Amino acid sequence: MFRAVVRPRMLGLLALAVVFAMGCVIAGLWQWGVAQDRGSKSMHDDSARPVVALNSVLRPQQQFPDDGSLQPVRFKGHYEPSRQVLVSGRILHGTHGYWVVTPVVVDGTGARIPVVRGFVAKPTQATAPSTRPVTVTGALAPGEAPSASDAPAGQLTSVDLAALLTRWGGNIYNGFVFVTAEQPPQHTAGVRSFPPPQPGNTGLSLVNAGYALQWWSFAAFAVFIYFRELRREAHPELRAGEATPDNRAGEAPAIPTDETEGTHV
Repeated sequence: MFRAVVRPRMLGLLALAVVFAMGCVIAGLWQWGVAQDRGSKSMHDDSARPVVALNSVLRPQQQFPDDGSLQPVRFKGHYEPSRQVLVSGRILHGTHGYWVVTPVVVDGTGARIPVVRGFVAKPTQATAPSTRPVTVTGALAPGEAPSASDAPAGQLTSVDLAALLTRWGGNIYNGFVFVTAEQPPQHTAGVRSFPPPQPGNTGLSLVNAGYALQWWSFAAFAVFIYFRELRREAHPELRAGEATPDNRAGEAPAIPTDETEGTHV
């Protein structure tokens, strides 16, 4: 094997493979860096979106927009504490508990939008807000999967908009809001603030990450080709049966003859 390595042909192939593979690795690292930069910028852009009026993004009974998830919105209205519900199965800082979801009747439309006001560990901690006018700022979110039907009274297992519409009646927005600010503030003892979820982004640009993997696969292929050729160089017998001509050199192919040629009836 060593003799095969130091042969001029294999030394040249080794140099070519090393140069090509290094170039591919460097190109892949560059694309990976671009993927991280663009992914970070995308996450920053999502978190830095300006606050807009709720009705400019979503109207009552309108389909939830494709780019509306976690869009910061602001609207005026008043809470309806009598229709407040708890959504079970939630966790805050390792504590299991409930989301406190209270509808706000939005000024100008009269439709209700569910607002996640916060988190409680026990249902008895879910004190009700005031019914005075309030300006709510928060992050918009689409409705969740249907809620289990065996939830206790006054509770749901998800922010099921269809179930809330059945409970509340009237018109409803096809989405809900994680509150981030209220004016004036609604101080309700026992209800802890629940932050909106972070954007569901990997922190990578998947297109550029794919390019990086492609370059690295080229490098791996160059290494594979070199070792395959090295093995063939060290073991010439492997090439013996690779290509067999249809006819031996110097021999003309046989020409079929008609056995009846020249015969007469």
